[in-house]
Amino acid sequence: MHPKIERTLRQAARNTLRLPSESQLVYDTLAPRGPGVMVDVGAHRGSALHPFAAAGWRVLAFEPDELNRRHLLHNVEGLGAVEVDPRAVSTTPGETVSIYRSSESAAISTLTPFVDTHVQAGVVTTTTLALACREHGVGEIDFLKVDTEGYDFFVLQSLDWSAIRPRAVLCEFENRKTVPLGYTWRDMAEFLAGHGYRVVVAEWYPVQRYGAVHRFRRFADYPCPLADENATGNLVAFRDAGDFERFQGVRRAFETRRFPPRFVSRALYRAVLALRRR
Repeated sequence: MHPKIERTLRQAARNTLRLPSESQLVYDTLAPRGPGVMVDVGAHRGSALHPFAAAGWRVLAFEPDELNRRHLLHNVEGLGAVEVDPRAVSTTPGETVSIYRSSESAAISTLTPFVDTHVQAGVVTTTTLALACREHGVGEIDFLKVDTEGYDFFVLQSLDWSAIRPRAVLCEFENRKTVPLGYTWRDMAEFLAGHGYRVVVAEWYPVQRYGAVHRFRRFADYPCPLADENATGNLVAFRDAGDFERFQGVRRAFETRRFPPRFVSRALYRAVLALRRR
């Protein structure tokens, strides 16, 4: 499928199903100040980074899964400001580790398997965010997006926060993946809050099956409990009060939209499922 058609269909599905794209909400928050620098760790096939790159942002994207990376490179053709790094980001550089892929969804490639369908898909080299930023000449980050299927906290810990404090951070949480690795969603939230960030929790209902359409529950300002400790979701964090307030306005605009459909066409639903499995 052509990337533009895929993006259009994804957006139509989100509008119809009333699902937020947290990275798009961050873009809407930061875009008025003009282009900046985005670092996308776990870029998958580029849907999150595309609006930024198309608007002239410099993007450093990490995607260690070879299959996803091929799609990513194809999808960013013509966007000259995108650099793609094939390494996995963790707390220790220079290691050779296995990467696992699942037939359930192309979006859940990981360094530590968490579903029965995960199979080894090769080996990758690790780096830290601090080291990679020095190598790529990244001295500041406006938006750090992390989606590494369980390793998000390690990615955050691998940044030199004394040298670089991103304006905005988006990272995924799901205790199912991370408790076996030694941390919970609250550890990440406290880490960000401890660095002076204002944190919003975008909570989704627990995953029923990866590759299926997931249901969004709510936004909540941290500190707060989860409505369900088995939930998945994203933490959205802002360094500056002005950005945080702008995000709250963008978030409220999303929450107050009222165009609920009477029905979701079977064709659209099937299309969404097909895209989520890619």
